[in-house]
Amino acid sequence: MKAILLFMLLLIPSAAFSQAIYDVSCKNIARMAIYRLKATDWMLKSYGGYYYLLALDLKPDAAKTFGKLLKATPTILLRYNEVSTQAKNLIITANGGPLRSDIPTMTGLEEQGMLIPIFLKEDAFDTARSVCPALVPATVIADGQRE
Repeated sequence: MKAILLFMLLLIPSAAFSQAIYDVSCKNIARMAIYRLKATDWMLKSYGGYYYLLALDLKPDAAKTFGKLLKATPTILLRYNEVSTQAKNLIITANGGPLRSDIPTMTGLEEQGMLIPIFLKEDAFDTARSVCPALVPATVIADGQRE
C-alpha cells in the first residue's frame, strides 16, 4: 500500500505544489512612497500607534506582466490577528530575497503595483532599500498629507 501511495505521489507534477514568485527591483519599479497611517483606524496594535505602507508602483511593461501573473495565481485564505482575507498565493521577493510584510492580510497586490504594510518606520526604509536604493523616498507621507 505504501509503495502505491509513493508511486502516485511521483505522478503528481511538482508544479502542483509550487507557489508563484514575483521579484521586484530597480528594473521593474517606477517609484516608491512610504505612508504613515494610524493603526487604531485599522484596529491594529502597533508600536507608537502607527504603521507604514511601502507603496511600490510598477513600470508599465512590468505592470502588464504582473497583472497576468495575478490573474493566473489562485487565492488562499489568510488569517492574521483574527482577520481573515482572500489573498493571492504569491510570494513577493526583492532582488531574489524575501520581501518583508508585517501584516500579510493587508498586503495589497494590484496590476499597477503593491502595498506592503510594515510596523516600524526604520523597517519600511530598510525594505525600500532592499528593493531599489536609488528610489527610496526621502520622507514619509503622514496621515492626510499629499505628495
